[in-house]
Amino acid sequence: MPLRKLNMRDVKPFDYGFGAPIIAQMADIGRALGSASIGLAVQTVRPGCYSSRRHRHLFQEEILIVIAGAGTLHHGDDRVPVGPGDCICYLPGDPEAHTFENTGLEDDLVIWAFGNRFRHEVCVYPDQGVAFVEGLGADVPLDRIAPSEWMEELRKR
Repeated sequence: MPLRKLNMRDVKPFDYGFGAPIIAQMADIGRALGSASIGLAVQTVRPGCYSSRRHRHLFQEEILIVIAGAGTLHHGDDRVPVGPGDCICYLPGDPEAHTFENTGLEDDLVIWAFGNRFRHEVCVYPDQGVAFVEGLGADVPLDRIAPSEWMEELRKR
């Protein structure tokens, strides 16, 4: 088996966004390394911008580490100052939607985001009223979701 090794500087970051002010760059280290199920994304957020839409994961666990810059973690209704060395963990199903905001004036906010990569992940974006369903590759409007009788708990009869 060949050694899976690279230098992070060799992974080209790409721009992403969901409309201003949700604009950032990401270097997908996990995929570049060939990881099958563990993601590591290095997110770089310019001053005045956000790392993502406010979201929460139903199945994915996340560990978020602030590497550089200063910012605010939007955690549910709370605003938490963050800086280099701060580590945050979200477990699957945690109810608090979250995102980072770069509240600095000059320096980029750099976050290392570790998480599982599941084909069955569902990520809820409450401000947009949608859930991204990985297996469908689509956002599903939350106001059009219908209850189902085909849930695991109901099939255990």
